[in-house]
Amino acid sequence: MARDTESRVDNTSELGWFRETNERIMSEPRIELVQLANGDIALRRSDNPDEPLVTITISDQVQDLLPMDKIDIAQSMVEAGIERYRDIQLERVEQQEIAVATGMLH
Repeated sequence: MARDTESRVDNTSELGWFRETNERIMSEPRIELVQLANGDIALRRSDNPDEPLVTITISDQVQDLLPMDKIDIAQSMVEAGIERYRDIQLERVEQQEIAVATGMLH
């Protein structure tokens, strides 16, 4: 019986952390991918729709070649960019760790 109480306390603690984290995440501006009136795709913050972070123009020629919606094409492009950025950052961290381990700091 005591174990049930202990696990309930742990769950309550985890639930509190989850609620705090969820509230923080929900209060942060969202990034959204939208199609603009001119047909371009924009990546923008939801709290600042007038200033896109990135604008993607997909030509009619490319659109004809790819059997996908413009938003899907743009989403794939953004995801690939994010993955590449993450890979570059990981490579830099690994290089720094090697430099520290070998004593060869620049």
